[in-house]
Amino acid sequence: MRIEELRRLRDLLARGGGPEAVFMSLRDRSLQGPALQRALGEEMRRWLASVGPERFGGNPEAQDLARRLQRELTEIYAQALLRVGPTGSPPAAEGVREPAPEAAPRWAEPAPERLDPPGRHALRVEIGGTTLEFAERLPDGDVAELWRAPGEDGDPCVAKVAIEATDNDLIHGEAEALQRLDDPNARQRALLPRLHGRFFTPDGRAGNLLGLVEGLSGLELRARLPDGVPPEHIVWIGRRLLSVVGYAHSKGLIHGNIEPAHVIVRPRDHRVVLIDWCYAIVEPGRTGQGFRAIHDEYSAPEVAERGPATPAADLLSIGRTLAFLLGADPLELDLGTHVPDRLQRFIRYLARPSRLQRAQDAWDMYAELERVREACFGPHVFREFVV
Repeated sequence: MRIEELRRLRDLLARGGGPEAVFMSLRDRSLQGPALQRALGEEMRRWLASVGPERFGGNPEAQDLARRLQRELTEIYAQALLRVGPTGSPPAAEGVREPAPEAAPRWAEPAPERLDPPGRHALRVEIGGTTLEFAERLPDGDVAELWRAPGEDGDPCVAKVAIEATDNDLIHGEAEALQRLDDPNARQRALLPRLHGRFFTPDGRAGNLLGLVEGLSGLELRARLPDGVPPEHIVWIGRRLLSVVGYAHSKGLIHGNIEPAHVIVRPRDHRVVLIDWCYAIVEPGRTGQGFRAIHDEYSAPEVAERGPATPAADLLSIGRTLAFLLGADPLELDLGTHVPDRLQRFIRYLARPSRLQRAQDAWDMYAELERVREACFGPHVFREFVV
């Protein structure tokens, strides 16, 4: 889509007229029931493909407009689905939901148990003309269902689907973040989830097809090692986290929701993957975007205060996450005597409450942690991590 066409879509949405003005299938009287839902889904997929921000690389103004149009399309698509009802028929005495105003960042809470609710025992989606069926439901996240299936050549993959269409923007946000970070020449690629595709379910929920990330979450590591991860292993975990956020910051992204559940560690080869980029913040200094999620233990104080989104917030979250993995309280930072003093000082510097007094640059901290490792544990050698 050329920029002129992008602007025409902007003008179309600005004129109003409801979903019928955007989706021609709603004006086609020959379409009813599932056929109407399928037609709506196809139109929505075409619209989203045409306004993908990645199509306008090198033009920040056009990318910002594309992101805004994606959000507006998602809202009006949800209205269209409400018009036709769950079976493709108009709902009985039910009004159209207005888009919710921009809210404060969401508090991160444990996900309720939503495993295999009635009517959702399998998931079938189309991606790029290929139909994939997911029958193995994994435990849900806070805003998404997770389904596992073999991918191409037996490579396992996961479908991450918004539980409610009102959270489609978070699923879109993760896809855009991973697309921005997907550089085949970047060594941090191994520290990130792999995005294989995007899709919509027939009922209008957005989904991402991701490569399966093997390993243990930080929560699982702590459960298996109640006294904490040995400090010599915390060093390489911390280095990999600093590397991936340093790379993301250089690409204009702040993760915005780092905590132990989002850190996946594979002990056998020391791989670390930072997952859940749904709340990522894009170039906040230019776009004005703010924090989108709050965690009472791992978020920086400026998140609750609605302060500016800066890389320092991610660094505080990493510091608290490392403290938790070492067996300490992430708020008290009561690191045990088994943790070398220099490593303790490093983690406390990352986690200082004051934004201006804590670490600011992930790459600087990456280099400093290498010096900490040499001072505390000697030259780098591969140490087997047994869990």
